[in-house]
Amino acid sequence: MDQIISVYEYLINLPRWKKWLIIIIIGIVFYVILYYSKVEPLKKELLQKQRKVETLILTVNRLKILEKRRKELQKEIAILEKQIRNIEKKLPTGKEDVAQIVNSISKADSGMLVKRIVRKAKVNKKYYIKYPYEVELVGTYPSFISWCEKLSQANRIINFGSMEINSIKSNRESSELEGATVSIRLNIEAFTLKE
Repeated sequence: MDQIISVYEYLINLPRWKKWLIIIIIGIVFYVILYYSKVEPLKKELLQKQRKVETLILTVNRLKILEKRRKELQKEIAILEKQIRNIEKKLPTGKEDVAQIVNSISKADSGMLVKRIVRKAKVNKKYYIKYPYEVELVGTYPSFISWCEKLSQANRIINFGSMEINSIKSNRESSELEGATVSIRLNIEAFTLKE
């Protein structure tokens, strides 16, 4: 206790400028202690939170881009689904016979005579069944082009395959149709959906 009293008396007897110097030094020491014990950890925490915010902003930006891409993909999917529905409308269930379609087009003033339609063995695929046909026709070349256009406009997906076109030399060979100039052997394929 005596030591504290002696330090107190010593401080009272010091000149005024020394007292201010001691007060300033003690203030600086308190400031440094306070700074390193309270402020510096808060700065580190703030820096960590700023980095976390930057990371979250980057993540949000990526998610916005992904959301925009997702919306674009959903639009594309909707368009593709619509196209699939349209194609499915053109792919019959298998109840219609392609031979009937070919004959009806030929009879509808196409200028072609169907001599023969032969259905070959069907080919099963993953989502559809392919029915190949061999068709023999007699008529004129312009009539054949018109017949092909009418067949392509039928509400049915039909692919034209290989074809062989031969000229008819005389009308005796084609007594079935007056004025016929070509004989055509054509392979076509029709498709139906699997059920």
